[in-house]
Amino acid sequence: MNMKLQRTLKLVLKPTEEQKQTLLETIEQYKFAYNYTCKVGWSAKTWNGIELHKLTYYTVREKTSLPSQLVISARVVATESLKSAIKRKKKGLKSKCPQSNNPAIRYDRRSYTVWLEREEVSLATVKGRQKFKVKVPDYFKQYLDWRVTSANLKYDKRLKKFFLNITCEKEFPDVEPVNYFVGVDLGLRNLAVVSTPDGKINKFFDGGHIRAVSERYFALRKRLQSKGTPSAKRHLKTLSQKEKRFRTAINHRIAKEIVSLVPAGGVIVLEKLKGIRKRIKVNKQNRRWIHSWNFAQLQQFIEYKAQAKGIRVVYVDARYTSQKCSRCGHISRSNRIDQSHFVCKHCSYSLNADLNASRNIVKNYLASLQRGEVGTGSGISLPVGRCQPSQCSGATW
Repeated sequence: MNMKLQRTLKLVLKPTEEQKQTLLETIEQYKFAYNYTCKVGWSAKTWNGIELHKLTYYTVREKTSLPSQLVISARVVATESLKSAIKRKKKGLKSKCPQSNNPAIRYDRRSYTVWLEREEVSLATVKGRQKFKVKVPDYFKQYLDWRVTSANLKYDKRLKKFFLNITCEKEFPDVEPVNYFVGVDLGLRNLAVVSTPDGKINKFFDGGHIRAVSERYFALRKRLQSKGTPSAKRHLKTLSQKEKRFRTAINHRIAKEIVSLVPAGGVIVLEKLKGIRKRIKVNKQNRRWIHSWNFAQLQQFIEYKAQAKGIRVVYVDARYTSQKCSRCGHISRSNRIDQSHFVCKHCSYSLNADLNASRNIVKNYLASLQRGEVGTGSGISLPVGRCQPSQCSGATW
């Protein structure tokens, strides 16, 4: 049995001025098609694709110049949004009619063609099919023989650039599982600490330098915001992108090193991040740091890099892992002396606090396996060089 890997390549379109206006008009009409379909579906309380097609297709074709494939695409995207919104409303949760001011156009194999080797794409627009030049980084050329599937066209209003996110896939032979487990603890002083239950691996990713750089960015941003001049605002815009690239690059580097520690077929155990900012009690000095660093992005990078190597990624509840002794299992808030030191009140076992937490994470997973509570699972497919299809720095490692 083969496993299917997917990657999303973020390419920058290079349209002429005339082509730029065509793309903007296409996005504007696609926005109308999406919002109109959502409005009709919300009023009719339905997300059934066939019903919405009958209710909206001919009206959208009459009021726009969109080709039929893009009208259908807008309806499919609207159907997905309506399904989520209406289900939330039926459950009594807060929900409203979906609406977008700058939607991404979803293309399929019938509405676009890509030639990565010659850095060119053909897209359906309001003025028919048009060819556009794209910038293909050398790193992405390893995917030339992968099968291209769907794509999303997104216009970044701030950067004034068009990004085409192309999804491609390829099948690889399954990797035989091996009895090798590592736990990863995410924290403040150390961005990540990796360990095995037997202590043969104890890897620290110190966040001191990273935090110092982030503090410099914060101080500079604060000074620029206080000035409020046009020049300062332009500088803030540049600074924002630079800081984003820095953070993404660091997460890529850490993820790559973590995955390199694990053999093919092994398991990386991560902590569930849901509610982590509410669970962790930090002082005012550390509050901005824990709310600013993108720990979810780091986990996503670990997942897709691990998947390419045949490594499984699983998640466990991380509650009490910082208070629990990894040797005897005694849980007490007083076990953790401070941010870095852990001393068990029951057996006097002492260890670095983050290292102790990482061992507890992997031991919690092994214990749940014995109880039959969880399966091993596998990593998920994620974009190359970024965390989300609509936003990335393009950095690769």
